Amino acid sequence: MAARSPSLVFRLVLALATVSVLLSGAAAFALDALFREVALAARRDVLDAQVIALIATAELGADGSLVPATIAEARLTTPGSGLYAEIRDATGASAWRSPSSAGSGLRLLAQPAAGQKLYEQVALADGTRILALSLGVSWETGRGRPATFSISAAESLEPYFAETARVRGWLLAGALGLMLALVSGLYGGLKVGLKPLARLEKEIGDVEAGRRDRLGDGWPRELAGVTQNLNALLEGERARLGRYRTTLGNLAHSLKTPIAALKTMLGAGSLDAAAVSPQVERMQSIVEHQLRRAVLAGGGSTLAAMPVRPPLVELAAALGKVYRDKPIHCELDVPTSLSYPIESGDFMELAGNLLDNACKYGGGRVLVQARPEERPQWRRPGLLLSVDDDGPGISATDRLRVLERGVRADESVAGQGIGLAATQELVHAYGGTIEIGDSRLGGATVRVKLPGR
Repeated sequence: MAARSPSLVFRLVLALATVSVLLSGAAAFALDALFREVALAARRDVLDAQVIALIATAELGADGSLVPATIAEARLTTPGSGLYAEIRDATGASAWRSPSSAGSGLRLLAQPAAGQKLYEQVALADGTRILALSLGVSWETGRGRPATFSISAAESLEPYFAETARVRGWLLAGALGLMLALVSGLYGGLKVGLKPLARLEKEIGDVEAGRRDRLGDGWPRELAGVTQNLNALLEGERARLGRYRTTLGNLAHSLKTPIAALKTMLGAGSLDAAAVSPQVERMQSIVEHQLRRAVLAGGGSTLAAMPVRPPLVELAAALGKVYRDKPIHCELDVPTSLSYPIESGDFMELAGNLLDNACKYGGGRVLVQARPEERPQWRRPGLLLSVDDDGPGISATDRLRVLERGVRADESVAGQGIGLAATQELVHAYGGTIEIGDSRLGGATVRVKLPGR
């Protein structure tokens, strides 16, 4: 037994879940990068403000060193607060350190030029990570050339890393929760949205098991065409099977009489060629007729659409040669794009019979028109074919009779009277209708309507 492939719901959920994982991961990564950038920028702003505050309160001492007169930030006076400040001279020697730096082991290396800002990350003696900003300033001493000092502010990055870790945890939890919600929603939505497929599977199983004849109605637009095609196929196969059964029944019934006659002759000892020949010919005619009916396409539910105009052009040209003794003007009013699902042989016979009658009984002018016909219940258009002639026409009392095999309205014209009857059999086999009326040309018009399927 072959292994069952994953269900359509599973495949769709897996595909969409993969996409959601990638998108959620990308969103979480982007948000994490944005948060880190914003948080780091905020700490840089704090350091910049501290440096500006130190410059605002700095004074030049008697020994030429630069020290702040007052410390406005309380954290700079508290050891271990995480905020540090330092002023260094041009040689890098520390001229002043904030009380908060006591015992921290803070050692800044940046030596910015006057007006230059430098950021650096260093570590304290205990491993605490520090972000520092150093600004180079040129200070007038009143003793000649200005002195260059480096004013620095530093802050611990541990709160930043802790906050970053918390945000990443929230982002991870949010992404996982979002992915779970999306997958659950997708699964539920697909289960509901794909219910028609489960219904289709069940109904097809019921058809196979013989519990129903056709698929039901009320399908979504995406499945309506499929179910209509399946129903058309089922109806076509059922009709074909019915025709075969009917044909076999008709054949058996029709052969009973000639077979009984042959048995009687055989019993009477009068079985000679002259007596047998009519019965054999009758049996052959019956078999040919029933086989002919059995092989009719009858509906076109599984046929490819064939162009209608080319065979009509071919028929008009052929009949023009056949009836060369009288000028035939055959006008075709048929769109080049028109097509209909029918066996090409059936269409040639159907249209050939109609055009042949029009040429035979008309005065020479024939009008052939073909148009598609739309119906709401049809999944594709039907076909309306009409043939008009300028002959004497067919009286209302004869219009039904001429559709019978062997009947002709005009006995003066040679023929067997089976053309219209054969056409009617073909039209009925395709589920259509045939009508005879008065033509605009003065003669008869024959209209054939073949349904869409």
